[in-house]
Amino acid sequence: MNVPIDDDELVEHIIDHLSEDQAEALEGLGDAEIERRVRLGLGRARSNGFTDPEPATAFVTLMFLVSPCFDRHPPIAAAIRLASGSPAERLRALFSKTRESDWDEAAAAGSWDDVVV
Repeated sequence: MNVPIDDDELVEHIIDHLSEDQAEALEGLGDAEIERRVRLGLGRARSNGFTDPEPATAFVTLMFLVSPCFDRHPPIAAAIRLASGSPAERLRALFSKTRESDWDEAAAAGSWDDVVV
């Protein structure tokens, strides 16, 4: 079971994760912009039911690595909607329920200015 953490702690956790493991996704971004995007991403993760810290972190990471709007691409959106189980299981199911081409197409769609929570 995950111990609840507040938003500020979770935002810091996600930023630390991105900085350590996905630094190239943050290149050229200032601290304020990184935090803004992480907070937008966290809101988007929660709106898709990813409320636990680790699945929320993974979801936001996908926003940085694939596209900020990856979850709007129809096959990915359907996989999110139809997945069952824990948030972590639902997130893992995204990869078994979609094709590589879905992710390639999602990568070309949307920008951070299009993110709506």
